[in-house]
Amino acid sequence: MIAALFALFAIAPSQAVAAQDTARFQQGVDYRVEARLDETTNVLTGRGRLRYTNNSPSTLDTLYFQQYLNAFRPNSAWARRELEFGVRRFQDLGPNDHAFERLRRVEVDGRAVTPVYPGAPDSTVVAVPLPAPLAPGGTVTVRMDWDARLSTTPRRQGRRGRHHDFAHWYPRIAVFDREGWKQQPLLPQGEFFGEFGSYDVTLDVARDQVIGSTGVPVEGDPGWRLNGELPPPEALRRDAYPARPAEALGLLAGEPAEGRKRVRWRAEDVHHFAWSASPDFLYDGVIRTSLDEAGQSTPLPSIHVLYQPADTGWSGTVARRTYGAVSWLQELFGPYAWPQLTVLSRVERRGGTEFPMLIMNATPSEGLIVHEVAHQWLHGILANDERRAGWLDEGFTDFVTNWYWERNGRPDVWDAGMRSVSELERRGQTQPIALPGEAFRDPATYSAMTYSKTSLVFRMLRELLGEDTFRRVLRAYHDRYRLQHVDEAAFRGVAEEVSGRDLDWFFQQWLHTTDTLDYGIRRAAATRRPDGQWTTRVEVVRLGNAWMPVELRVGDVSRTLESRERSQTVEVVTRTRPREAVLDPRQVLLDLDRTNDRAPVR
Repeated sequence: MIAALFALFAIAPSQAVAAQDTARFQQGVDYRVEARLDETTNVLTGRGRLRYTNNSPSTLDTLYFQQYLNAFRPNSAWARRELEFGVRRFQDLGPNDHAFERLRRVEVDGRAVTPVYPGAPDSTVVAVPLPAPLAPGGTVTVRMDWDARLSTTPRRQGRRGRHHDFAHWYPRIAVFDREGWKQQPLLPQGEFFGEFGSYDVTLDVARDQVIGSTGVPVEGDPGWRLNGELPPPEALRRDAYPARPAEALGLLAGEPAEGRKRVRWRAEDVHHFAWSASPDFLYDGVIRTSLDEAGQSTPLPSIHVLYQPADTGWSGTVARRTYGAVSWLQELFGPYAWPQLTVLSRVERRGGTEFPMLIMNATPSEGLIVHEVAHQWLHGILANDERRAGWLDEGFTDFVTNWYWERNGRPDVWDAGMRSVSELERRGQTQPIALPGEAFRDPATYSAMTYSKTSLVFRMLRELLGEDTFRRVLRAYHDRYRLQHVDEAAFRGVAEEVSGRDLDWFFQQWLHTTDTLDYGIRRAAATRRPDGQWTTRVEVVRLGNAWMPVELRVGDVSRTLESRERSQTVEVVTRTRPREAVLDPRQVLLDLDRTNDRAPVR
């Protein structure tokens, strides 16, 4: 269809993609935040200033913010969604255990305004009405005071003793794009979508706290110690951004109180700011590699690791694995966008969560590290709406992780996903991959479609285009949309442009339908030719509604079958009499029934 449209309007694919890109815009976001953590109450008191520039062609009368911590409490949209599946972990939390984020004051350009919660009783989305319309090109300044507390039951965020994981903690401006405000409540199936911007954050904490954060510590002591010493400035990257004085907001006036300290962090071109603190964090040093040591043309970021004394397997191992993952991802996509990357041990004792420049992990698992580091590109640098198209970061990342293992001697890494997805297809329990997260019937289906099936679909695309071409697609995708919002159209447009192929059928079939693929061999028979060679006639049938080019191997000869007919007969000539004919011998395709993929040659 896309190729036909290009022909109809005499527009080359690259011109069409470029024309589409001119309609893209991203709003201007500049945060300055001061925050104090009181460990006697576990409450963080924050004061923030946001300068918001309207780069859209629309006039705005309201700004929407996300207060994600309010998801982890009774009667939130998150808690009510989990009740549908018999899960009560946040619905039953008491007043001392649930999370909250409460606005105390909101001003817009110096005028007090009253925030509105359009999804009440859910309060993960707050609307801030503007005293005057914000025209295209205009800038508004929003000042907010708030209190925030993490929940004792962790999910991405959480607290345990003096360990605090602040994945969410401040009013975060929602995305406004060509489709309007993206201000859905936070739900279990789906994660984040944010505006790129700059962050200047000063944290006031107990003096013995050790902090890992988005950004670089431009002032103050984060508490990192390597062999008893603070890492050198070149490792801290304090000079990563041009120096500028901290804008005083008044919350942290004067010197820190006795027994406390302040650390100022700077981050540019990020769409979220997260941090974690624990006095027990151990620091595993910094990998600073020269170009010669790295063996590549692009330098790596500083890599920091923070872990708990009880965390076995972290010392040395996590830094090395993170280094390997960053090297792999830079090879695939392009340079890492920021000065540093921190991997730290989180309160939640399973899985991991990615943030720009920061990863909170439960274990030192190599697969988990590769997956979360891949998110630094697929969602961090190339920022899709994860709640609307989770496949574009979670499934893409799963594919890249499996590719990493395949490249390191594990060709069987795809097998488990292939078996589980095929079983769901045989039961008729799949749903289209491209559904919004909340539209999947349950968390298990969301996971299987968004992660496992998408990974297999990307593998088929790689094999369809060829690895060299597919690598050029990834590079072009990164180079064109680095530090921008992306969607299916962006990736598909680049893939078509680089490969020179119409791929509308591929994306439509595999992302937007539940059509299944099932090739089979009905019969295969060989006859001897006068020249002593053998001609084998193979009847191939397509039983499912989906279609893909499929490899047929007869003896030592392979052919790629491109026909979309339900039945086709293929003749293959071999020097010796073949024993069997095999379809998809490398098992690349998501084939519903493998038992009919091979047949003896009669």
